[in-house]
Amino acid sequence: MKKVLFGVIAFALSLLLLTGCGGKTETVTCTYDQTVSSVQLNSKVIITLVDSKFDKMDMTIEAILPENLMSSKKTFLDSFNTQYASFEDEYGVKPVITETDTGILVTINMNGEQAKKYSGSSNLKTSREEVIKEFEKQKFKCK
Repeated sequence: MKKVLFGVIAFALSLLLLTGCGGKTETVTCTYDQTVSSVQLNSKVIITLVDSKFDKMDMTIEAILPENLMSSKKTFLDSFNTQYASFEDEYGVKPVITETDTGILVTINMNGEQAKKYSGSSNLKTSREEVIKEFEKQKFKCK
């Protein structure tokens, strides 16, 4: 009986060590849509917190060009590439900037350390409420 109990405990501990404790995961999704010089910009940021620490942040910015600017799509693509060129040096992440049927799409995926640096925080620890408060200061709507 003790061997069976010991085996079950050993298995449970091994499973716990291999998979982790499965901390509390929270997701905050923030969006901000605006029109600048007839270009519709739709921004979406998804922040994942695990045990009240930055785990990752995924950001997309979709620039929808009006028909009269579609012929200038290459200029917009070059402009976005220039605008985000420093991200790799500053935050250790390389944005993916692609041409779409309607304009330009910027995708940025950051791990916790990169998100911390991008947010200007001095540590990974934060709360869902703090994240929402900071993004809402920048006119995002969060849920």
